[in-house]
Amino acid sequence: MLKILFKKFWVYIVIGMLSVALWKSMYNTATYHKKANMLESTISDLNQQIKFTEIRLNDSIQVYQAEVKSLNVTRDNLKAKYDKLLNASRLKPKDVSSVTEVETIIHDVDTVPAVVDSFGGINAKLEDNFVKINVEVLPDMNTIIDYEIRDSLTIVNVQKQRSILFGLIKWKKHKCIRVINHNPKAKIVGLQTMNVIE
Repeated sequence: MLKILFKKFWVYIVIGMLSVALWKSMYNTATYHKKANMLESTISDLNQQIKFTEIRLNDSIQVYQAEVKSLNVTRDNLKAKYDKLLNASRLKPKDVSSVTEVETIIHDVDTVPAVVDSFGGINAKLEDNFVKINVEVLPDMNTIIDYEIRDSLTIVNVQKQRSILFGLIKWKKHKCIRVINHNPKAKIVGLQTMNVIE
């Protein structure tokens, strides 16, 4: 019975198998083409300059915002760059969707009064919302510096809404990342963000 069916429909079975193989090949080609385009745009954005803008959180505090386009990396690229970090954090590359690196420098010059204590030493203190520094110069001219510096960063992923067919089909496309440093004494000097692609 099966032999008779096979003899009668073998052409259709072969055509069906070839159609499935052709469809799978076209799907893989489209996927690889999309991946190649994403990686090509990443290569062009690799040495991008950070875009800095000044924003005001209120009337008195002016802070800086940094913006870069997101880069696309494969899991193999992620593993090569962050292998030690992922191992130390007990993470697998397949569990990571994006990575953002922020580098800041905190610098300020302030003048504060120095007070002579009862033992002949000198004390000076500076404290605000982001920094706390205590300096004590001992009578034997040794100095104790006790400091604490805080940074406050807000990372915002910016997505652009896209649609076709008059808004019937909608999706969001990742555009860039913005980092706002709330410390007016800090400056962002390095910023990079990467999305992991399949």
